[in-house]
Amino acid sequence: MEFSRRALLTAAGAGVAGTAGCLDFAAGDGPQGPEGTPASLECSDEGFERFDPPFDDDAVQYVTARTPDGHRFELAAQGTQQSYGNELRVTLRNLSDAEIEIGPKELVSIQRRTEAGWQEVRGADGAIPAFPDEVRTVGSGGGYAWSVRLREPEIAALGPEGLRVCPALGPGVHRFVFWGLPGDAAAGREFQIIG
Repeated sequence: MEFSRRALLTAAGAGVAGTAGCLDFAAGDGPQGPEGTPASLECSDEGFERFDPPFDDDAVQYVTARTPDGHRFELAAQGTQQSYGNELRVTLRNLSDAEIEIGPKELVSIQRRTEAGWQEVRGADGAIPAFPDEVRTVGSGGGYAWSVRLREPEIAALGPEGLRVCPALGPGVHRFVFWGLPGDAAAGREFQIIG
């Protein structure tokens, strides 16, 4: 099949115009929160209480976490730079040969790097809702998989009902932490929201 030069240019022009319209729409729907490394995360909503995860910063081990009894878990993330609204895919895998009891999938923290240190992006209006406390046994190679769209409602939904993100997400360094490993071990992966 043959195309004339004019038909090709017309088709190319239509594609560019269509793409430009999509880019304009997407550009207005980007992150609205603070950029870079803010001094701290401040929520202007009265009554908002930030969730304080039950682990110390020095307990977070990156990529491969080792529990006090020597069992190893891998926390893998697909891509370390993600645009606002894209999906972040994270998997936790038991690298040991043994079956191990771990906490539920909801024991996740999404934190933002600030000058004051790592801070959870979520909280609640009033009391923080209780996280589930049941355990699950995972065999060798077993674990969890998360796929979360990097938007405020989807990040809030990683935990119990009643959590929300405040202030809005912004471009900067974040980390995903699973804190349900035995012996108070926590596995983390950093990722960057780039706009």
